[in-house]
Amino acid sequence: MAKRRNRAKRRRQGRGSSRARGPRRTPASFELASMSGVPGKDRELLSVSIAAGPAVTAFLDTIGSAKTGLLTSTRTDASTGVTVFHLPPGSNPDRIVHEIRLIAGKRAIDHLIIECEPDRPPMAYASLFAAPDNLPQTLNDVSKLTATVFVIQPADLLDAILGRRANSLQTCFVAEQMEFVSHIFFEAASGDRDFDLARSIALALNPRTNVSPLDSAAVKRCYDLPASSFDFEAALSGAGWRQVLDGKEPTLTADDRITALAYRARRPFHPGRFWNLLQQNLGGVFRAKGFFWLATRMDEVGGLNLAGSELHCASAGAWRAARDQSSRAAEMPERTRNEWKEPFGDRRQTFAIMAFEANRHTLQSQLDACLLTDEEMAEGPEHWTSFADPFPSWSTHSHHHHDHECDHDHDSEEHDCCHH
Repeated sequence: MAKRRNRAKRRRQGRGSSRARGPRRTPASFELASMSGVPGKDRELLSVSIAAGPAVTAFLDTIGSAKTGLLTSTRTDASTGVTVFHLPPGSNPDRIVHEIRLIAGKRAIDHLIIECEPDRPPMAYASLFAAPDNLPQTLNDVSKLTATVFVIQPADLLDAILGRRANSLQTCFVAEQMEFVSHIFFEAASGDRDFDLARSIALALNPRTNVSPLDSAAVKRCYDLPASSFDFEAALSGAGWRQVLDGKEPTLTADDRITALAYRARRPFHPGRFWNLLQQNLGGVFRAKGFFWLATRMDEVGGLNLAGSELHCASAGAWRAARDQSSRAAEMPERTRNEWKEPFGDRRQTFAIMAFEANRHTLQSQLDACLLTDEEMAEGPEHWTSFADPFPSWSTHSHHHHDHECDHDHDSEEHDCCHH
């Protein structure tokens, strides 16, 4: 795989990233029936779904009902006849909740689709339905989130995730969205040769998602499912990389070209050797996520987030072994107690790897070669500080390549990027 490339600070999927590849069929639109789905109180709740992705316009083109609303900040009208509600760009959570409550109160539509802004993921909107304590109003008494959707062309995904050709997609951002959503639609012409591999990679990233080609029948089937609420916690914990770390390797794809493994070790990485591996030699790896331990940074958890040719490395907080004994004993969760091993406590390597056409044993050996040798271990932590460390400083959460603000809650019991 080509050397990991630099990315801009803002995580954008990129407008206009879908490129013309010859004639495509235009999906016929269909009328969405009421999607509250079940009798009783649920019928009084406004059914809501969230749609995102570089091909989201093609998805919206399949919807053709005046009883369907579209909450959007990226367009002012809709060619399919849905009712458009405008949301100012960059609206804060309070404003979004307020707008949805107003729409629900009017009872003019049966279903609302929220179109994500290019740099705002479905998770941001879905969290508003998870009854957050910091919001003055809730949505759960007037609406119910039933689905989250991501739409992309197969070739665009494969170009980004496998590095086949350069495109404008921010690969880590795309992967994180696909790992969260309940439905992935591929905008593909009939017989598209990229569809099967794209589907396999999508299921590796998110074994619990529903993957379909984008057409009106598939979208209708999505909305004809029983209208159960979208499970936010299950979406967070259901990503393929988390499943791999929990010992549940993706099994929904029969594509034996895809390899998934959990890498674990109780020795630190030599920073130079690990850096060089990440930069040049992890051939075939399209996803890696978790946490790592550098010999030169004994106090800090390294958060690893790799997708395609994009790489994020940042601080994910402090190892509990680096904290004072009294606070450590009072605050340590049971899972960390079970992982504790002297003399280095909870310091360890734990991350998931997914690769295409790569040998599992070769990947394991390459990573093992980055660990400190017996001779280096014997020299001890004081000597390790003399190792050359090419990783950027994490003191200000500096990220190599695809820079962005740190996503981690450093006071929480568990970091999102690393399951720590």
